[in-house]
Amino acid sequence: MIATMAIELALAAYTFIRIKKFPVKNIAVATLVMLAVFQLAEFLVCQSYRGIDSLLVSRIGFVAITFLPPLGLHTANAIAGRKRNWSTITGYALAGAFAVYFALASNSINESICSGNYVIFHLGQFANLTYSLYYYTLLGGIIALSVYLAITAKNKSTKAALWWLLIGALAFLIPTGVVYFVVDSSASGIPSIMCGFAVIYAIVLALRVVPLASRKK
Repeated sequence: MIATMAIELALAAYTFIRIKKFPVKNIAVATLVMLAVFQLAEFLVCQSYRGIDSLLVSRIGFVAITFLPPLGLHTANAIAGRKRNWSTITGYALAGAFAVYFALASNSINESICSGNYVIFHLGQFANLTYSLYYYTLLGGIIALSVYLAITAKNKSTKAALWWLLIGALAFLIPTGVVYFVVDSSASGIPSIMCGFAVIYAIVLALRVVPLASRKK
């Protein structure tokens, strides 16, 4: 968890320093930082530090990853040069609502258990149903939007950046899906497992997507 967090923060710093002012750069840095915050939350859950409230840090972690789907939509739209797109606006609005819920509702997460390789989160019934619907719908939206924009893009670098964004998304979604179907007890640990594999997405985002998107031609 700490190693993954360190990689994501290093990639965020690299992107911030290496890439000149560009809309996709800021979105990518925010994405990488949010991923790192969740990894830190997991680490704290798995430690027995005196005074650390595991449910509190879990809620902080969920607030962070709640913004990842709209950040993905925003990334795709920004690469294609689409500003104030309805998908991005709707995504952030939904993320904001869930973030407030996780931040303020004490029963949003009932239990956090460290299993060693990942953390198992037991969400409240309302959160479990609605949050899963929100998350997987927007992740599907990122895939569909990336494909559509990549096919219709005329600029070669833009097209390549969008295809790499799709590759990055699939690179963590497919392994997560495999674990879900192979390991019977993994359902409650999917957020943790997904964010573990998301380090692949972080690498692709920082080293391929952002550099390609920042090119003029």
